Amino acid sequence: FTSIEKLNNGLGNKRTVRENDLLLNYSIDEIQMSSIPNATSANEISIKYSGSVTSSYEYDSENKVYKRYVNDKAHTDYVTKEQYTFKNIITYQVENYTLNDGENKGRQELENIGKGTGYFISGGYCIPISWEKSSRSAQTKYYYENGEELIVNDGNTFIQIQPEGQTLKIS
Repeated sequence: FTSIEKLNNGLGNKRTVRENDLLLNYSIDEIQMSSIPNATSANEISIKYSGSVTSSYEYDSENKVYKRYVNDKAHTDYVTKEQYTFKNIITYQVENYTLNDGENKGRQELENIGKGTGYFISGGYCIPISWEKSSRSAQTKYYYENGEELIVNDGNTFIQIQPEGQTLKIS
């Protein structure tokens, strides 16, 4: 079997058609992040999750992507050995807690229903944003500070939901 055949065989009766709108609005034209109000430089990002895990990113201005690191080590694909890169990063903090019951014991629960603030990072810049999620089944919506729905640069996006109270550094 090829990898694709294995994937297709593994799907079984699982859903294979997207039923919702796209999560994000993408711009074909490069967004001029520096011209958005309250934009600041974002060449290095550090997102601490716990005492043992910190994700970080370094902006590669030549390729206009962020290189991903975990605990200061390049985060690479298992098969290709290529370092993961992302065009866009969205990060925000929510309350979380550890579940202590039955088969879920030790898993984390995130309080991501409601509203909050965070950051959109792309092209070497960071802007403050807000987010809103009305129910468990609803898609999270992201907004500029002026209330308009967020538009992101065309390319892949990593959404980092960080535990509340952990350290976020953007420089």
